[in-house]
Amino acid sequence: MKPARVLRFIAQNALIGIALLGTLATSALLTMRVVLASRDVAVPALSGRTLPEAEALVASRGLSLRIEGRRHDAGVPAERVVAQEPPPGATLKTHRAVRLWMSLGPKRVSVPRVEGESVRTARSALEQAGIPLARVIEVADRSAEGMVLVQRPPAGAADLGPDGASLLVSRGARDVSYVMPDLIGRDARVALAALERAGLKVTDVRYRSYPGVAPGIVLRQSPAAGQRVSSRAALSLDVSRPAS
Repeated sequence: MKPARVLRFIAQNALIGIALLGTLATSALLTMRVVLASRDVAVPALSGRTLPEAEALVASRGLSLRIEGRRHDAGVPAERVVAQEPPPGATLKTHRAVRLWMSLGPKRVSVPRVEGESVRTARSALEQAGIPLARVIEVADRSAEGMVLVQRPPAGAADLGPDGASLLVSRGARDVSYVMPDLIGRDARVALAALERAGLKVTDVRYRSYPGVAPGIVLRQSPAAGQRVSSRAALSLDVSRPAS
């Protein structure tokens, strides 16, 4: 290679090297300026905000956003911030990013029909459908004890709320107490009708002969007169029958 070409080649490479060194120096200077200009700022609360609202809020503090994902949340409407990292109040250097998770809104589920079923069956059906049972409220009702009277949400497709499902359940007829009346010597048919109207159940009526007493008269009762009995108590009467 001729000396002139060699000198030209060296000069060209020297210029390229100088340019590269200048670029590196400029980049290092800019990086240093960014680092020196960085400062600690408080991370704002972003939960429940729309993405434009969140972007404007973090930008005012010299921060940026990075969306990490989306998930269902019954308490936060769709397309709003459901979670953030770092949390509100934490400090972060300017030019750094706050990580966000956006809400997809409530999860749409298929609610099984459990009205008319037992609480145990209802729990199992709701669990299989992925629906948490939040509340079971018992009320006095003529329906069988433990039967589901009303369900919320109703059967069918529904948005699953933050509290899950609620059930209104029968605890059976209200247990009312009475003072046992004195029935001895009274007409048995009249006594039985009165007890039935009061909601008391006579489960055992025994007929036996009793000299000098007309047929169909109450001879004995259990519980005795004056005792307090509940609507669920089993009563029994001895009633006179015609002499054979």
